[in-house]
Amino acid sequence: MTTTANVAAPEAATTRWGAILAVGFAQLVVAGGMSTLAVALPAIRTDFTVTEAATAWVLLSYALPVGAVAIAAGRLADRADLRAVAVFAMAALTIGSVAAALAPSFGLLLAARAFAGLLGGLLFGMTGRIIVTSAAPSQRGRAMSAIALLMTVGGMGMVGVGGFLMAAFDWRGLFWVLAVMSAVALVAMAVTVPSNGTGLPRPDRALLVDVATSGSAIAAFLLAFEYVDSDPLIASGALVSSVVLGAVWVRQKTSAPTVVLLRSPLLSGALLSLTLMSAVTGLLNFSLPYLLTDVQGARPELVSMVLLAFIGGVAVMTPVAGWLADRFGSGRVSLAGAGLVIVAVVPLLFVDAATGLVALGVRIGLLGVAFGVFNSPMNTYLLASAPAEQSGTAGAFIATTRTIGSSLGPVLAALAWGLGATAVDGYRLSAWTIAALLLLGAALQVTTKPWRTPVPAAA
Repeated sequence: MTTTANVAAPEAATTRWGAILAVGFAQLVVAGGMSTLAVALPAIRTDFTVTEAATAWVLLSYALPVGAVAIAAGRLADRADLRAVAVFAMAALTIGSVAAALAPSFGLLLAARAFAGLLGGLLFGMTGRIIVTSAAPSQRGRAMSAIALLMTVGGMGMVGVGGFLMAAFDWRGLFWVLAVMSAVALVAMAVTVPSNGTGLPRPDRALLVDVATSGSAIAAFLLAFEYVDSDPLIASGALVSSVVLGAVWVRQKTSAPTVVLLRSPLLSGALLSLTLMSAVTGLLNFSLPYLLTDVQGARPELVSMVLLAFIGGVAVMTPVAGWLADRFGSGRVSLAGAGLVIVAVVPLLFVDAATGLVALGVRIGLLGVAFGVFNSPMNTYLLASAPAEQSGTAGAFIATTRTIGSSLGPVLAALAWGLGATAVDGYRLSAWTIAALLLLGAALQVTTKPWRTPVPAAA
């Protein structure tokens, strides 16, 4: 093992598509550790005789460490052997999934999930640096869109397959599948991801302090969202803890380069824009499902089919958006995408009980198309906004802000819904709240003046 002062692999002159596809698949596996487990919670509750509230920690014990470790992992990626750390992360995720599959008690299940999230989640924070070292500047839009497409289509497939696996093997079968997929990702990244030959870095004091302060601040912030409606006291305590820990992290000498990066008007504006635009999940994960269920009386399978229109729209448009970003500049395309999202959300503000499922699905699909134009070009634009030597840190902030925005949207939508006198009023209040966030996000994207970003010359 070496220290963390290594010089990371340089920027790529040509694109290693094998590495791009490998990291996309690995990201899919890490994200799948959250999305596929939702269908298993009732069975876990029965097997371990725990409450519904307790089973939520099967998801939280994994999601919070993934979010907590992202920034530290990004800073590590800027100076570490990418291949060694990526292989280590996938090995940890494999071990954690096997341990969860074999867990004899609920407590050990949560411990296995936390282990997998903390170490397997390193990959999320490293992806930005892997893209920079594996994709030529003129093809980074397409590289980013390939990863996004893998996660979108693959994630959709994993959610669907989860139910079949539950029926065939019970909830432990899901973890065995995740373990096999993690092992495949491990091999793929060992073969394709660039290396500087220095091996796995030795954790030093700076890295441990970084994880303890920035990581705990992010975890506490995300935890506050989880309890803001059910237990405001816990939410307030978590929020205060997050602010205190964040202040401690900012004052660390080793945090100075990251703080300077965040003070860049371009990068900070773009990150805030991504945070608010990611709040579109408030519509998809709360407002629309409740509208379909409570107002229109749709069955669960119909609700899923209608909402899949968004994923379909994103999947169709993502490859096109990657090509457009490389051709016209990621900043310009992401700004156009943000504008399209604002246009596409307007028809969803006026739906009610009389709106048919087909008409609603079409509107949701158009929102997906618009978001597909915005999403991967915005990530590419953020990577290009940071110095090359801090691309890992920038990538970690992309993952963190997206997670925060995705958590913020449903919380605000739920609070707005509760103010409505009827279910339709609640839907419209929540939809207008999310639309306001999206509009503010698009306005913040304008402040970064993305049209000034030069288009990379073709290799």
